Amino acid sequence: MKNILLLLTIAIFAGCATVETADNFQGTSVNGRDKPLATVAIENYGYYLFGFWPLIAGDPEQPNVNTCRYFTDTVTVDSNAKMFKATAEALNARAAEDVRTDITWTGSFSMWLVWRKTIFTSGLIVEK
Repeated sequence: MKNILLLLTIAIFAGCATVETADNFQGTSVNGRDKPLATVAIENYGYYLFGFWPLIAGDPEQPNVNTCRYFTDTVTVDSNAKMFKATAEALNARAAEDVRTDITWTGSFSMWLVWRKTIFTSGLIVEK
């Protein structure tokens, strides 16, 4: 019964890829010369059996949509970089500043059978 509940929980909280931006800078500058366009926050997560085999992962091709990919490892730094680049291009950014990426693994919620991998990337995009 516990395994069925675990699988249902994973299906409900399936992998997710999100991109959020904030652009309320009100005339500030970066390095005294660059105009900030937006801060970008990207999160992509998925679930892995024993931390190795991907079960459900976020779909970086369609961020902010409740879609996922099954049995495909899309929770990668490369996927986050592509989402960051697409966001910067959509806002006509010329450069990025202070881009950081964090990777976390958690598995204690499932007695270390199913692990959740989360990659979070953030940065500032600027117009020179």
